[in-house]
Amino acid sequence: MPAENKASTSKYMAGDIRHLINQAIQNELTNLPATLSEIKDPIQRLNFLTKLMPFVCAPIKQVGVMTARRESGED
Repeated sequence: MPAENKASTSKYMAGDIRHLINQAIQNELTNLPATLSEIKDPIQRLNFLTKLMPFVCAPIKQVGVMTARRESGED
């Protein structure tokens, strides 16, 4: 098999895999409320939500007092 055909086949397969993974994740997100309601133990639910948070919430940047005052116009 020529290198040219091999490269195009690899890209095609990678695209298919990416599509399948994306579709599976979208299905899980649709089922997320039901999944959360099935978790009865509060500690397990908290662990689940804690692990999910970095993917949903933006990271919080620590800022010094002087920088915060300068950015808010209090300086």
